[in-house]
Amino acid sequence: MRLTRKFSLALLPGILIVLAASAFLEMRRDVAAFNIDSRRDDLLIGRLFTSSIDEVWNNEGKDHAVALVSDVLARGSYTHRLRWLDAESLVFLSAKSTQALRSGHEVWQERHQPAPGELFVYTPLLRNGTLAGVLEISEPLANERRFAQRIGLSTFVATISLAAISLLMTTVVGIWMIARPIRELIHKARRVGSGDFSGPLAIGQRDEIGELAAEMNLMSEQLARVNQAITEATTARFLAIEQLRHADRLSTVGKLASGIAHELGTPLNVVSGRAQLILDSTQSTEPTGHEVSPLADVAANARIIVEQTERISAIIRQLLDFARRRGANKTRCDPLQVVSESIAMLTALAAKSKVSIQVESESDLPAAQIDASQIQQVLINILVNAIQSMPNGGKIIVRLEVSDAQPPPGDVIPKSERVEISVLDEGNGIEDEVLPHIFEPFFTTKPLGQSTGLGLSVAYGIVEDHGGFITVKSQLGQGTRFAIHLPVR
Repeated sequence: MRLTRKFSLALLPGILIVLAASAFLEMRRDVAAFNIDSRRDDLLIGRLFTSSIDEVWNNEGKDHAVALVSDVLARGSYTHRLRWLDAESLVFLSAKSTQALRSGHEVWQERHQPAPGELFVYTPLLRNGTLAGVLEISEPLANERRFAQRIGLSTFVATISLAAISLLMTTVVGIWMIARPIRELIHKARRVGSGDFSGPLAIGQRDEIGELAAEMNLMSEQLARVNQAITEATTARFLAIEQLRHADRLSTVGKLASGIAHELGTPLNVVSGRAQLILDSTQSTEPTGHEVSPLADVAANARIIVEQTERISAIIRQLLDFARRRGANKTRCDPLQVVSESIAMLTALAAKSKVSIQVESESDLPAAQIDASQIQQVLINILVNAIQSMPNGGKIIVRLEVSDAQPPPGDVIPKSERVEISVLDEGNGIEDEVLPHIFEPFFTTKPLGQSTGLGLSVAYGIVEDHGGFITVKSQLGQGTRFAIHLPVR
């Protein structure tokens, strides 16, 4: 409706100008025609009277002819006034007008003083080729002005009426052909903006608005197809990411396998030895030939077997839990507990590589809203890389504190609402030209077959999904520091 109103108001000045100009020209034409008719009437009256005067002059003389004019004036009040002028009394006329009268031509002139002015028409009477006299016919110009006023008023009323009718018709046509279809286009655009691509527009106009509606319908169909393709692609991407994360988890399990096998060897040897002791003790005999069983030794050996069996079961269960595929499940977790459980799975691998892992944590560290299993995968990936970077052994420090690192551009998580888990090693470090690429999928500097190149890429994606970020600092020969920044909420 606003566009229609603007459109109508924009046309109104043009309509008024055209109508006013047309009315002005028509009024001038009518007034000019009125003036011409008035002069023609005066000239006709003058010719009739001069003919009559000439006839009377011929029959009864000049005095009777002049008396005829006086008699006409004395009979009543007329709009036109007549006066007979002798040829010698025309000194008030210009030489040009006097010459025209002597030649037998009528002359007219307007005198505007005193107001409202008068129109004078002079009709000559020629006798024997000589100007015998002039009949003066005058009428006030008030008639012309009254006519002009009536014409002006009627023209003004007609102009205003035509402008009002034009404005009304423009408004009605604008509402029907512009406002209504544009309102439907707006509603359609709002539906498209909210993701609803159904309900095609049915605008039957064969103009630019109709073309726009057809293009919007086509755009909606294309957007619907694209949206469906994006949904399918997003679903496939999420599945692929989950598969990559699970593949990396299984790869990490493979790296842990040798350490866990070594870890399981010790309790299995203990179980085997104690079982042998129980067997030996039950087969010992006395001189009388009766078998005896020292119950205290048997109970102690059985208790040790149970403890070592539980230890083996716990290690296997922990490994299976880590390897199992599961969806994201963010809960309030203690970051220190997550770190401790992650380190527990790497104890055997670290011991085999002569690496010690120490944990340092601030007191009253806030809990974080995280998926503990996924963050364990991140920590284990980083810790495994740290262990492998120290082939001759060394020390790893895992530090937990409130994060004070500068987030990347676009990250608006306040400092007080982030927890930082940093992993510092004494390894070989990372080269400067390699550092920018370490989070790229399938990028690795390890020999073929030793790494999939997915570990750090998966870790980066998991932390990003949690609304956090990872920072890295490294120097060749001095070690590397990975810092995981996780939001509390």
